[in-house]
Amino acid sequence: MGSDEFRRFEFQYGVILFRTKRFQALMDRLGKNRISKPAGWALLYVLPVSAFFGFYLFLSEAFILLSPRGADIAAYVRTIGPLANLGLPGINPYLPVVDGWIALIIAMIIHEGAHGIVARSLGLPVKAAGLLFFLFVPIGAFVDVDETAIKQAKPSYSARVLAAGAGVNLVAGLACLLLLVLIVGTFVPAATGAGIAGVASGSPAANGGLKAGDIVTQFDGKNITDIATVLNPNTSLKVGQTVNLTVYRSGSILHLDVTLGCCNVVQNVTTGQNITEYPYLGVEQISGAGLVSAVSAYASPLSNLWQYVCIPTLPVCQSRVPFSDSLAMFYTSPLGGVAAPLTNLLYWVFFLNFNLAIFNALPIYPLDGGQAFSVGVKALSKGKLGEKNEKRITMAATMLVLFLILGVIVAPYLYSLF
Repeated sequence: MGSDEFRRFEFQYGVILFRTKRFQALMDRLGKNRISKPAGWALLYVLPVSAFFGFYLFLSEAFILLSPRGADIAAYVRTIGPLANLGLPGINPYLPVVDGWIALIIAMIIHEGAHGIVARSLGLPVKAAGLLFFLFVPIGAFVDVDETAIKQAKPSYSARVLAAGAGVNLVAGLACLLLLVLIVGTFVPAATGAGIAGVASGSPAANGGLKAGDIVTQFDGKNITDIATVLNPNTSLKVGQTVNLTVYRSGSILHLDVTLGCCNVVQNVTTGQNITEYPYLGVEQISGAGLVSAVSAYASPLSNLWQYVCIPTLPVCQSRVPFSDSLAMFYTSPLGGVAAPLTNLLYWVFFLNFNLAIFNALPIYPLDGGQAFSVGVKALSKGKLGEKNEKRITMAATMLVLFLILGVIVAPYLYSLF
């Protein structure tokens, strides 16, 4: 081929494709590396692990929706909206645009690159490689492995090429998660006290100068880690009384005078009548113990793996994820100011790699997992089933998985009809 076949711009479906021979040369060099073939075998075994994760998550969600809690969960899912099912930053309201696109581009580059490297390690041709642009903004990469060569290759060869993308995404995602957990483990509260997560507009706290992100360390000269220990139904403090708060704010210690307002109310749960009233401050707080437990829980991956599915931008997760916008301001780390943005980026690289891995690994044709499933059916039957029956089995698996996925997505909206 002429050089223009290797390096050229092409416009397809609103996306600009930039082909270059350099990527192919890089894949050739990496494919010749002695670890490339063993890595290809290892990634082949990672594929079913990725598929298992996918099935587990979808089945778990299906069982939750069918449980007694299903109606409440469905109601919450409806508040999130259907766009949350899309992994596109800027369209999905909970995927940050900058970190989301960086993470998505990384995931696509290593996914496509793995296909090409494993293909070259096995001597299979790569027709093209390059970058994808939308309005001159890079949005990913592509590797065009010769499909005819894959179909004619040994099943073990074609399976390794197909498995490489999802496999390397899962490995990369878990590596980022491990690094994320290690960094979060270095987080400590910036001061010992009660974190102010929010301040009600016009409240005594707001009028006294208290702000979200402050840590109240002393209440009228008394060390505290929980405001509820001094403002509760048994308090001796009175409405209209002025108290002095010692506050840690961005490395500085402040002393604020706050006049307590009226009123927090305790009601009888049976009659609904007021039992007692006590002074009102007007803050949403996270106790010192809560700040410590958020870090210890997140830095203990074996205690609850579900916590890593909790997206830090979701309101319900803001008080549980130490590097979320609501909590990050309360912590310090040996990494300094880079800790919060780094942990956020690592989370999204993990999240998008993990989701790309488990979705591509599912036996949905023509995704990688579906094609690998088809190769597996052919290999196990040793060609005795015939091409038509092999396709029927592959399509049956595809329809079954799609039914499960669509059911989980649609079910919360069906609840609202009953």
